[in-house]
Amino acid sequence: MDYIISNLLVQVPKGMWESIIIAFEGAFGSFALSIIILTICIKLVMSPIDYFNRRTNKKMADMQKRIQPQMEAINKKYANDAKMRNQKLGELYQKERINPIGSCSIMLISMALTLTIFITLFNGMNTMASYKIADQYEKLQIAYVTEYAGDRLDLNQEGKTVYEICVPFIEEMNAIQDETLKNEVILTANKNVEEVYKETKQGFLWIENIWLADSPLKNSIPSYEEYASVAKLSEEDRTNEEYKQVYNQIMDPLKTTQGRVNGYFILVILCAGVSFLNQWFMMRKMKKEGTKQSSGIVMLIVMPLIMLLFAFMYTTMFTLYMITGQVVSLITMPIINKIGDAVDKRKENKKIPTDRLKRI
Repeated sequence: MDYIISNLLVQVPKGMWESIIIAFEGAFGSFALSIIILTICIKLVMSPIDYFNRRTNKKMADMQKRIQPQMEAINKKYANDAKMRNQKLGELYQKERINPIGSCSIMLISMALTLTIFITLFNGMNTMASYKIADQYEKLQIAYVTEYAGDRLDLNQEGKTVYEICVPFIEEMNAIQDETLKNEVILTANKNVEEVYKETKQGFLWIENIWLADSPLKNSIPSYEEYASVAKLSEEDRTNEEYKQVYNQIMDPLKTTQGRVNGYFILVILCAGVSFLNQWFMMRKMKKEGTKQSSGIVMLIVMPLIMLLFAFMYTTMFTLYMITGQVVSLITMPIINKIGDAVDKRKENKKIPTDRLKRI
């Protein structure tokens, strides 16, 4: 759903993730905290699938390691006959009861679910950012003209938008001939805007505005261009000079009283760092199990760069989601591995050793 400056009282988004985030915010009192808790819940729900995926991969790696000498012999013997080589490898898999397709199914299911959640939640958080930014600005427009307009301000005019209702009063304020009176009116309007901004802003730790990135390059009060991008304005509204002038008149005074840098790249760097640690521990596990690490080395470099780019380009909310997910993975990975090792040990203990069988 696109939210534009001329909407009358922006509608609350009704998507699944948006509804869940809003419900969590109502329970915990913070959008930032709600996305952290939601991410933990998602990861915990996904952990059984993650467990079976890791177990299946380990089982396949162990089988591949066990038949590696036979595979090398077949590859060497039929190096010039691809058809016969594939046939013999297939016979070897069948003999050893190895099903590569079956082992890949859980991995594909896990990947599909992870990507689906990632993409849909990403879109949901973008919609939430659009809604909150646009909703806040509409409230600030109303606050700007409320005292001056008095009883004349009627927000329930059918067919009229917040902008269309407020802008005539803003024009009246700008047209006041008495400079002293005009300054007093505008000063009062700015104070009202400041109070409403304090009530509606969403920050977290050192972040002043979670709907923007953690960046010293951004002011916590978005410029019109930033507002237009986050709020998903139509191209017509994006280039409308009148909209831009009204926006700047209302928002620019906030930059001197409430605005500051919106962060210091701390979450951006942390997001890439946690991703690097996650990939590094996975690569260590692969090395321990004797699995090929070529893909692991690539992911060790690529994944942190991708996370860095996402955290730099998108909202603090989405960065918190990525960091929390990576941290939960770091915590649950050794737990899942220990559970798997315990299961393997238990199975081994149940087996009767060959020499004992001979004695029997």
